[in-house]
Amino acid sequence: MIPLILLIIIPSAFFAAIAVFRRYGRILSTVSALAGLALILFIFGSSLISGSAAVISQSYSYIPSLGIQFTLSVSNISLVLLLMASIILLATSLSGNMGLEKETLSSLLIVLFQIGAYGLFISGNFFIFFIFWDIGVIAPFFMINVLGSANRRIASYKFILYELFSSALLLTAIILVYFYSPGHTLNIYSLAGLYSSMPIYIQETIFSLFFIAFMINMPLFPLHTWLPDAHSEASTQGSMMLSGILTKFGGFGMLLIFITMPIARSFSLYIAALATISAFYAAFLMMRQRDIKRIVAHTTIIEMSIIMFSIATMTAIGYEGALYGMLSHGLVVALMFLAAGGIEHMFHERNIGVLKGLSKYSKTTSYVFLIGIFVMSGLPLTTGFVSDLLIFIGGINAFGIYGIVPLFSLILLAGFMYLVINRSFFANKQPTKPSEHLPQAAKAGYAILLLSIFIFGILPFIVLNLVNSSIL
Repeated sequence: MIPLILLIIIPSAFFAAIAVFRRYGRILSTVSALAGLALILFIFGSSLISGSAAVISQSYSYIPSLGIQFTLSVSNISLVLLLMASIILLATSLSGNMGLEKETLSSLLIVLFQIGAYGLFISGNFFIFFIFWDIGVIAPFFMINVLGSANRRIASYKFILYELFSSALLLTAIILVYFYSPGHTLNIYSLAGLYSSMPIYIQETIFSLFFIAFMINMPLFPLHTWLPDAHSEASTQGSMMLSGILTKFGGFGMLLIFITMPIARSFSLYIAALATISAFYAAFLMMRQRDIKRIVAHTTIIEMSIIMFSIATMTAIGYEGALYGMLSHGLVVALMFLAAGGIEHMFHERNIGVLKGLSKYSKTTSYVFLIGIFVMSGLPLTTGFVSDLLIFIGGINAFGIYGIVPLFSLILLAGFMYLVINRSFFANKQPTKPSEHLPQAAKAGYAILLLSIFIFGILPFIVLNLVNSSIL
């Protein structure tokens, strides 16, 4: 097995290279993403051949006096999310910073986010998890604050305030885990059998702190209000990373605590209800939007709420559905934000009330956006179909007929999105004329994401054979 630390060292080296060779920033960030994808595919292929990633851990001395090691681990969950992140990062870097200056800064931020995302998904203990959690927040902040649109300052400050609150809760939970776990261990996977030895009130406190911290990042109602502003004001690349990958930081954390903490079962029904409310609330909010990026941003809240519902079923198939849902959502929402960015670049407009007949002058982007809607609606042979099937079977197994209630929020999402497409993209009267051409690099980004969506949709066993053996 290759040293897992290479997943951090390689992008760190490219980060330094971009800082020195600024003219080649975009090329270097793309090569960094390709190198990361190659490493992850090698690990993924090795795991498929062996039948399971199990939990592969590698440790290095870090703070010996506190018994804290720099532990890196790959589990079945983290391996799938690493694969998703690497594909999105490649598409993000390759598609370029459409129509915007400061391409060197954009490339630096993409590689910095790569370090944070890879580091978090391979964290073997909560101390390392916390470090990379915060590193992963830095790049999106500047993607909004420096590279974003008109209201970027307010959106970035709102984003960072929520993230600081989330980090404070996460750190408090980690400190409690350290003091109350036998042997003061912070190993994420070893703790699975140790939580039950803690006092009940401590377990409940730790779970609540973790839950709220991860809830903010997913995000769920009522702690969701940072997301529409952040995603709509960020640059196109920032929106792709925020919605495609950063929201999975919270989803990854949720899967870990629900699988490893027995106390989670006491809260599961209430959390499932909260997730259902969150999905419907976001669906109704989405229907009031006219900015195409804000519409896509609200779909993230709906999809991540349904993923939370799947986690709350606490069934094996529910966990698989949540993991596949994160894979599917990450790919499709990155695709739709890339398409939305392409529309803004070509037409200098994001209001669907103004944009008409886009398909006449921009067939590629219009049909890509339409395919994205199909995927979110659960079209067969796409990742959306596989994830929805697993999620709602898990929901029925856990909650009976009530397990399909969140499905209706997806119906609302699909209905509204089809209305948007019909009235804006495919309207025949007075079509809006573009001011710019879509860069070829954006089409390459479309191709990477679409190919991944259909590969994992047509051949779901590539992932499911791996996680069926053990969700961890």
